[in-house]
Amino acid sequence: MAQVQEARLVPLRDSLVGRVLHGSTGVAYHLRDCIGEGGQGWVFRANWGDPSGHVVVVKVLRPDVVATEALRRFQREAEVLRRLSQGTPNPYVVRFYDHAVANVPSPFGPEPLALPYTVLEYVHGTTLEAVLKAEKRGLPVARVRTLCRHIALALDAVHQQKVVHRDLKPSNILITTEGGSEVAKVTDFGLVKLVDVNLARTTALAGASLGYAPPEQYEQGNERVSPRTDVFSLAAVTYEMLSGKLAFPFIEGENPLLIVTRILNAPRPSLKKVRANLPPELETNTQALDAFDRELMRAFAADPAVRHATALELSNALEPAFRMAMEERPAPPVGREVNPFEATARASDAPALPPEAPQRGSGLQPRAPAPESVAPGPVDVPPVRVARGSGNLPAAMSRESAPPEVQAGNPAAWSWQVVGAGSAPDLRAATFVNDGEAFVVGPHGFARLERGRWKAVSMPETVPATAIRGLCPLGGGSVLAFGDGGIVARIAPSGAVAVWRVPDSEITFHGAVSHDGTTTLVGERPFRGTGPRSVQAATSGVIAQFKEERLVVVADANACARLRGVARLQSGKIVACGDWGTIVRLELGVVDQASAVCNGHLTHAAATPDGGFVVVGLGGHALHMNAQLDAQLEAVQTTRDLVSLHVGADGQAWAGSTQARLVRRSQGSWIRMSGELGISANIIAITCGGRWVRAVGSDGALIQGVLH
Repeated sequence: MAQVQEARLVPLRDSLVGRVLHGSTGVAYHLRDCIGEGGQGWVFRANWGDPSGHVVVVKVLRPDVVATEALRRFQREAEVLRRLSQGTPNPYVVRFYDHAVANVPSPFGPEPLALPYTVLEYVHGTTLEAVLKAEKRGLPVARVRTLCRHIALALDAVHQQKVVHRDLKPSNILITTEGGSEVAKVTDFGLVKLVDVNLARTTALAGASLGYAPPEQYEQGNERVSPRTDVFSLAAVTYEMLSGKLAFPFIEGENPLLIVTRILNAPRPSLKKVRANLPPELETNTQALDAFDRELMRAFAADPAVRHATALELSNALEPAFRMAMEERPAPPVGREVNPFEATARASDAPALPPEAPQRGSGLQPRAPAPESVAPGPVDVPPVRVARGSGNLPAAMSRESAPPEVQAGNPAAWSWQVVGAGSAPDLRAATFVNDGEAFVVGPHGFARLERGRWKAVSMPETVPATAIRGLCPLGGGSVLAFGDGGIVARIAPSGAVAVWRVPDSEITFHGAVSHDGTTTLVGERPFRGTGPRSVQAATSGVIAQFKEERLVVVADANACARLRGVARLQSGKIVACGDWGTIVRLELGVVDQASAVCNGHLTHAAATPDGGFVVVGLGGHALHMNAQLDAQLEAVQTTRDLVSLHVGADGQAWAGSTQARLVRRSQGSWIRMSGELGISANIIAITCGGRWVRAVGSDGALIQGVLH
């Protein structure tokens, strides 16, 4: 009977191809081919505005389900997506454009048919379900890490709108490529629940997906459904990405109550039990497997109260396991041509701790985080001797007789201290002002490190700490804070704040550089170009420039999805780096792509005395570009992500990485200069003089190196 009903609707479906629907604001949607259909409706590819306009997706509800629960789900999905698209759209949620009702001629009689429809972003790609079916085992760990993070960020945006997705599964996660990077986008919000609404009257199961929905979703009334419900589903999706297997398998047609009973009472899924299906880098890594299973077991708890409170909390909890599974590879054997991205410092080659040095973690226990509304308060932090480098000078050449560059490039010539580990947890950004004094921002607010003490810096509501992604020194002790929503603010040493106005609130700034009153910021914003690129990318790079506090340039860099770092060369030229090795330059207010120099995401750039600049990025990528923008890849003794960079007045270049690595550029290579520092924080800011180095860790540690 159902097949007869669907066959009867084929003429209506086919009659919609080529039809023009007019949206709620009068925009015309030119329907093209039908690219999908199901029990509730059809999905058409369409053009926005005119026959050659931006490609979008139009979801049309079938007339035979308009009077059913399906209509309420359809309308609820449209309303949720509308809410999620307000303000700054999330790049990991399929974007909403319009919702309306079309009156179209009926092939069954004289009365027109009223067909509700929703217009959404067109995602050129496939589903995670299709990706997993094409693989014989789990996906590479690095890929799972990226996709898991994207999904968690999407769910975080959803939950901030007081919404629970309730139907997260691989078929509702779209995989596309934007700016050369793989991106996951969450879709299908037809089962969402508004958690601030009393749904005690709801008794229907409402289509919860077997194998991904937690037990509370099958309860009458769904009263325990909360963001923790989506945490369970995200854990199931992550388990499946790593193993290629369902976390809670079932037989088609099996009684759902039996499946729920297994979820309630059976042992939790374990990656260690399916080793043969795991990606090679995880299969034999017992430490990483233990870390994954520990967090996944918590997320799979039958009791929602036991699970991680949010999707981001689960993602953050899994991060150490991802890192362990992606440990640095051993250095290539002698005689083999070295790929700059493979060069790494082996654990056996790391500088040894001197006998008097404390063991890892001794006396450096993290302090409890401050309350969320309070910035880090004053903390007295005595210095702690940690390590000295191992050294590699020839035996016949002492440090005293070595040339300055050779001496400075020898790890054994440096000694290191860690001051105040853990006193300002989870810092997001930091910079140095006034000869080494640090200014930082984290979830608890802003703080300045003065004479070894963190002192809170109060900010007006117009500069929320949660929106800040970066800090940049402006000279004279002032600091520039920038980030989400196009926020740019100058913070004077006195604490006075001046907000610099950017007309586009959809911009996110990631990097900045300032010189002689001109400040240049780089970042991303929703793509606004034309042609095929506008279909494939949700964002494009953007550059904004201020003269003093006056905005003079806002220019798009459509060649890449995101710009992360920027530098001013000695010639005065502005260059910026971004995703997938993109290098662009800003000349006379126009952005010009210089080159794509590698396949890695580049995070920071800094000018060098030779007129060129150095660039570092994720995975230990580093390169030097001369004044003509010719690139030379350079070997780096770590494959950790390089997340900070500084070139001193004497031309010394230092970079900091995740997992507390500090590397120095010497004769075209980046050498790891410190031994184990007793901390595992990311080095988020670094500065240097001729014989000293200072760095800030994401845990608030101040790291100091001295050349002897």
